[in-house]
Amino acid sequence: MTTRRDAAAHVFVDDVGTGGAVDLPPDAEHHLTRVLRLRDGEVVSISDGRGSWQPTTVVGTGAGVRLETSGEAVFEPRRHEPLTLATAIPKGDRLDWLVQKATEIGVDRIALVHAERSVVRWKRDRVDRQLARLQRVADEAARQSRRVWRVELAAPVPAAEVLPDATVVEPGGREIRPTDALVAVGPEGGWSDHELRSARDRVGLGPNVLRVETAGLVVITLCVAARHGMLGSHSEMH
Repeated sequence: MTTRRDAAAHVFVDDVGTGGAVDLPPDAEHHLTRVLRLRDGEVVSISDGRGSWQPTTVVGTGAGVRLETSGEAVFEPRRHEPLTLATAIPKGDRLDWLVQKATEIGVDRIALVHAERSVVRWKRDRVDRQLARLQRVADEAARQSRRVWRVELAAPVPAAEVLPDATVVEPGGREIRPTDALVAVGPEGGWSDHELRSARDRVGLGPNVLRVETAGLVVITLCVAARHGMLGSHSEMH
């Protein structure tokens, strides 16, 4: 069976179907037709973003790409509890970069928070537009990395609503564990004392002070590695 890595492209659709023609969303059709310019016979993997996927074949590229399936979809269940990154919003376009790379590494959900020392705060009238833009960034990264589960983006909430269930990134914290499912990164000014007291636990990322987006990617990388048994024990590493 063709693997997703072998496919010429990977796109999200509403329904992977059980055989026959595939209904392509406008953005997917544009990507295949205008960006990739695929030819007849090339293989494209499709996914509903909820774990199901299957390979399809490009048929006819005259008036637009048409995809045909020839079998049943494959469902790939999550191997672990969904991994959530709760993060303060970094300045400028760094949030786009964080969402893109965290998606490629393996985050499942990104929840934005407004901490007590946050500098960047979204205005209410811009939340829907900003989230839609970030979802496009995440979807593009998920297609590139051939994911079958889309990343969920959550609108900003006060950090106090998240921290009681979260392991926060803070100097002097413990090492990452495979069971860490909700990790939180604070603003560049750091967590307040009150926020630290309300957090469930703390995890450290080394002696250096990291930017928000750097800390986010480091902690997600370590969480994914720990879940896949790629991190040795502290004694083994020294």
